[in-house]
Amino acid sequence: MTTVSAWTAPHSSLRWTEASPSSFVGRRTERAQLDEAWSAATRGHRQVWFVGGEPGVGKSRLLAETASRLERSGAVVVAGSCAADLGTPYQPFGEAMASLRPAVADGTLELRTSSRLSRDRVLAMLDAVTGSQVDVGGPPVDLGYRQDVVDAVVETLLAAAADRPLVLLLEDVHWASESALDLLSYVVESTPSTELLLLATLRTTAPDRSAGLVDRLARLYRLDGVRRIDLRPLDTGEIEEYLVREGQAREGRGAGLAARLRDRTGGNPFFLRELVRDLGAGDVDELRPDSPAPQSVQDTIESRLRTLRPEARETLEVAAIIGDVVDLDLLLRASRCEAGEALEHVGSAVDRHLLEQRPGADGLLQFPHTLARQVVLDLVPLARRTHLHLRVAQALEQPGPRAATRVQQLADHYDRAHVLGYTAEAVRYLLEAGRLAEEALAHDEAAKLFARAAALEPDPATADDTRLRAAACWVLAGDLPAARELAETVAADGTSPHRLRGAVMYEESTWRSSRPSTRAVELLLTALAAAPVVRGDALRVRARASLGRALVYEHRHQEACELATETIAQARQLDDEDLLVHVLEASFMHGHTPADLPTALARAEEVSGLSRQKGDLWHLGHAAFQRSLISYITGDDRGLADARSDLAQTAVATRQPYFAYWAGSVDYSRQFVTGRFADATRTSAALVELGSTFEAEGTSGPWSFQQFMLRRETGGLESVRGILTGREDVHATWAPGLLALYTELGMSDDARRVLTWLVPDEWASTIAGSGVLALLCDAAVDLEDVDVAARLRPAVAPFTGMNLAVGGFVAVMGSADRYLGQLDSLLGRGDPERSFARAEQMDVDMGAPVHRAETLAAHVAHHRRHGADGCDVRALERSARSTATTLGLTRVLRRLDAVGDTSTRPSHPDGLTDREVEVLCLLAEGLSNRQIAGALVISENTAANHVRNIRIKTGCENRTRAAMYAVAHGLLA
Repeated sequence: MTTVSAWTAPHSSLRWTEASPSSFVGRRTERAQLDEAWSAATRGHRQVWFVGGEPGVGKSRLLAETASRLERSGAVVVAGSCAADLGTPYQPFGEAMASLRPAVADGTLELRTSSRLSRDRVLAMLDAVTGSQVDVGGPPVDLGYRQDVVDAVVETLLAAAADRPLVLLLEDVHWASESALDLLSYVVESTPSTELLLLATLRTTAPDRSAGLVDRLARLYRLDGVRRIDLRPLDTGEIEEYLVREGQAREGRGAGLAARLRDRTGGNPFFLRELVRDLGAGDVDELRPDSPAPQSVQDTIESRLRTLRPEARETLEVAAIIGDVVDLDLLLRASRCEAGEALEHVGSAVDRHLLEQRPGADGLLQFPHTLARQVVLDLVPLARRTHLHLRVAQALEQPGPRAATRVQQLADHYDRAHVLGYTAEAVRYLLEAGRLAEEALAHDEAAKLFARAAALEPDPATADDTRLRAAACWVLAGDLPAARELAETVAADGTSPHRLRGAVMYEESTWRSSRPSTRAVELLLTALAAAPVVRGDALRVRARASLGRALVYEHRHQEACELATETIAQARQLDDEDLLVHVLEASFMHGHTPADLPTALARAEEVSGLSRQKGDLWHLGHAAFQRSLISYITGDDRGLADARSDLAQTAVATRQPYFAYWAGSVDYSRQFVTGRFADATRTSAALVELGSTFEAEGTSGPWSFQQFMLRRETGGLESVRGILTGREDVHATWAPGLLALYTELGMSDDARRVLTWLVPDEWASTIAGSGVLALLCDAAVDLEDVDVAARLRPAVAPFTGMNLAVGGFVAVMGSADRYLGQLDSLLGRGDPERSFARAEQMDVDMGAPVHRAETLAAHVAHHRRHGADGCDVRALERSARSTATTLGLTRVLRRLDAVGDTSTRPSHPDGLTDREVEVLCLLAEGLSNRQIAGALVISENTAANHVRNIRIKTGCENRTRAAMYAVAHGLLA
């Protein structure tokens, strides 16, 4: 239980809850909506409201009025804001958590007993969020992975809201970093039953409209209790109300003046307040469209600036350089005049409403609005502004109070002043700020800071080293295109010691998204050729291992396997575990054949073991996905569950969308084979979104094929028939998918065209391509193409006892023995009964009722072709129908209907099909292949294939013997 009775709201929140000196009008609808949201929150239904609008429209004022009213009703209010300037990585949460941390530290706020984090761990994470870890001596705290950071924030908020409802105000989230947006999303997702009202403001106009925020909000809006309101400008009636309250007009007498003010200000509340404040009672009454009154906020601020003495204006300009919130001590140190005189200047600015005291914060000033500060900055010439940045930076280095954002401020100010000869200082502080962000697991912010430092660094080698550091952070942040861009710059144009590292990093950021790696191969080969060959060079071994992985995408599998064998042996000789993990991991992508699976699994398990020893979830996650795929292929359901557990652990702890994507892919496959198609559809859609967060392209193809598989099983493919012509270019599409569509829609001639084109290629020579083999088998069996079936059988046979899959869990196709049994049934060879029995056992062992129903249906079709032969076919069919009906397997039911009851159908000799009997009868009548095609409305090529099948099954060498065979077996009517 949280002891909140002794806890009072932090003073840092007073600026949100103290009454504003100006009147608050309008917003009745919005206030009512927020009141309703608060009522829902107090009933334990967390509410999140995003308040949007243009600058100055009153977003912050609406929040402040709401917070003030709710605090009076017993709510606890905590708040934080974002700044356009460089700040701590997790703003706006830093300020809010700083206000709550003392209560967590002294036990006033007790964490849940179910929390997996200790209080000390929570405090360490809060230090990372607030940026206060810079004040702690000694080595940095190992934060591990970002999940602990976001969990610590959630635990703190839950503790604060346990006994008294909590209001969390977040201002200007359009300036929030990716790390902060990730934290915001997690807070919203993790508090559905909390007495929490979260209010956040954001600008909806360019250039502040954030694409990243828009994407995040789009996902959050799907959650219960998440809403958005966009504030409109004030109308004439609301402006009249404002004038009356401000004493500028008598009630009922201000309509005309309000209309003129509405025309002049556009109803923008900030502009309205400042204009009325400047003009005064008499001038407001005389306002006319052609009057010299200010035409914009900028005019209003400029008119006030002109009334300041030059020295006072300079002090105000320094304040604007410092930021929206101004530390008075820092302002005095950066000012050129004596402290007393500087204070007079501050007083002059306050008198003119250009600065104001920040409520609840002694020693802090603030601009009345960000717009006001921006006007001041815009009027400072660039050269002068650069010098002012230098003065502020030098003042920050002087002895005095040190804010949590001191390093970030120094980095920003020196960066803006580096042209004055302060490049070394700018680089130093940018690197230090990047290090702090890196330690706080804010990888995207760290990458940006390192990239800024690299751009200023005069030494080429050091600059390249810093660029690679930034690229590594981009990989951890999941922004693979950004990582590739920096890595390619170093690999192609960098200094010789770094080119090889750049090429390795480029490949590292390429394979994760399964992109073609021609460029990676080129960069690695060039860098390896230029680098000196030194015995025991770990970097060279690493690069050659990466080259092997890149060659996989060039379909140079033999070379890739040879490089893997060599580099693994070299890493073992060097006794370098980090290197060994890299080279083993690089071999994961190689095109393994069924015979390679034991070696591949052993390598993945070795990486898993080494990663667990080090607590390295990144490599554990990669190994877990490899193990999950191999476990599915080999039919090891327990191994698949263990690998999925490791993959989920990695995805949760790292909050890395890359791992979440692969964990979701495994989940999709499980949902599919168990017939939970609605869940599978939702998971597939979520995977597209996840994929877009770490790679803008490359996930729509898998999604499309997953949609095909889902519709194939549930009978939803007819909707696409109308867009197919049968003349689709096999070179312009993914041909196996096109073949599957033609096959399922009964477009036999078109399917045969694509099948004939595909079969000569080695589509299914590896595990990753085995699912394509399944699609080819489906088409060959459906078309009863004995020639293609005979060519496919040797490719399927090595997979006996295994499952087939398309790519990395894009689609799971079930047991290879089912396909082998179907081929042998068509060919009239082998032991189909044994194959179907193996397939059904595999389906049962994997807990895959969808695949089992398909196997049973294929088994029924086999007996329809060749006769019951002692098998209880009706029992097979009943079992298949029962499962198919329960799960909605339209495809299976359709195939069973086509087969019918085998006990009532005539059994043809030698496994001839009904169609083949029709062709045989026409042969006996003396018809040619062309005539048979015309009679049966099939292609001549299809007719020729049926004739070939008849000859194989009956042993008849020519048409005369075929006619005699038909007569002898009573097939002619």
